[in-house]
Amino acid sequence: MIRYLEGKLMARSNKGVVLLVNGVGYEVEVPDSTRRALSSQPEGSSIELHISFQQSQNQPSPRLYGFKRVLERDFFEELIRVSDVGPGKALNAISVVPVPQIARAIANRDIHALRAMKGIGETTAKKMIAELEGRAAKYALLPDDASPMSEESLDFKVEVRETLVKQLGFKPIEAQKAIDDAVNRNASIASAEDLFDEVLKAHK
Repeated sequence: MIRYLEGKLMARSNKGVVLLVNGVGYEVEVPDSTRRALSSQPEGSSIELHISFQQSQNQPSPRLYGFKRVLERDFFEELIRVSDVGPGKALNAISVVPVPQIARAIANRDIHALRAMKGIGETTAKKMIAELEGRAAKYALLPDDASPMSEESLDFKVEVRETLVKQLGFKPIEAQKAIDDAVNRNASIASAEDLFDEVLKAHK
């Protein structure tokens, strides 16, 4: 199964890009966030994409979906596990609304925000919450822009977020704001312990 491709940007298409790898051109569909990240790359330049390979009984022809970040690909794959959310609908949703915003809406059980996405009705929104609520926090911590963030950084923020919610009674949205504020105050935070201490300083 293809999970990663690195090669030359051969061409752009309506759906995404054609990536030339060892003499083979792969058509890769991408969300708007990835398309924007690649907009400054001229044809012939070297690019890399994290790939979700999809093939099913309803979609017998293999299709590749590409993302600039691993966690964006992983969230896409979480979405398509929800019944009634196929790859096309998931890609459209991610193209219109950034991954962290969708994840926060799921974590906060915000049906109204989820229904604002193209192709997502109330029933599907409820299914997304029911099936993904417990796994959405990690993706909610992604930055809204295209700047990179390490998975290690996300992991300790998720740990602190879960502690604030489960042990200290914070609401998910309150915990997220407390974490964001702490990082803005102290950009040198590099561990769960440092982050937790910084959050508590502001809530004594």
